[in-house]
Amino acid sequence: MRQYPVILIPPEVQRIAQSKPIAPEFDIELPGVPSYRQPKPIHIQEAIFLTLGLVLVVNLATLIAKELGPVVLIIGTVVLILRIRYQFQSYKRRYKKHQEAFERYLIKLEAYSHQEIKYQRELAIAHAPSRVLAFRHQQFRNFFKKLPPYKDAIALSNSSNPFGNVKPTDEQAIEGVIYYFGVTLQQHLSGTIYQSMKLYISSIDFTWTPALAYVDPEINLHIAIEISLPNENAAIMMRNDLAERFLVDSGWTIIKFTQDQILQNSTECCKEVAKLLYRLSLDPTVLSNFANTPDLVPVKC
Repeated sequence: MRQYPVILIPPEVQRIAQSKPIAPEFDIELPGVPSYRQPKPIHIQEAIFLTLGLVLVVNLATLIAKELGPVVLIIGTVVLILRIRYQFQSYKRRYKKHQEAFERYLIKLEAYSHQEIKYQRELAIAHAPSRVLAFRHQQFRNFFKKLPPYKDAIALSNSSNPFGNVKPTDEQAIEGVIYYFGVTLQQHLSGTIYQSMKLYISSIDFTWTPALAYVDPEINLHIAIEISLPNENAAIMMRNDLAERFLVDSGWTIIKFTQDQILQNSTECCKEVAKLLYRLSLDPTVLSNFANTPDLVPVKC
């Protein structure tokens, strides 16, 4: 059981549809914030820890020898006072050094910001929608140029309407419905819709003929629009699968609807083709023409 519409896209087309021009390089590292804290005239916390440490050492020295405790207390107190005095006297020098380091950091940060803004501007230009689309279309041209022209194909505008000027109402008049489906598509697409396009596939000895084929002359895009008929048996389905695999490998994109979808929801089917063109960046302008058309409901069969 398959869910329709079935969409088969060559892997290279999918890759191109996601590609972007090479972005400019940005290898400047963010400057690190100075790790040390702003200096203070006297580090109160450090003085408290030193005092507590001195008390602990004096107590231990007193336990060892009572005469040793006062000596350690005097020496420790002198060291503590000298340490606090040194902090107070060196405060201006330490503060100046800190400010100079912080100013250097700000200068580096400003230079980094300018470089980042420049990079973002260059990136925005390189990845502007128009440039991305032009970049992808150039790759599409290089990829699709391997697809040969098909001389026997008949453009829809030059083909005969099998029902004249009367729109078919019989559900079995699939040829007429496909014709009007192609006419509706042709009204919105810049390329050409073809009927009777034939391609012989020697590996399975089969001449493949899609219901409709869309060709964009600008990039040589080929999309086959096929109809799955309700009376297809397993052998026909297997043959069609082999043919479609060959076509996708050759560069064709295939979208397949059921007969009922074409008969009952032809406009919604047109929108699915437009969505495909939009998603692959093949022709992003078509989808806006179906803004008021509901999406096609997928069916399984």
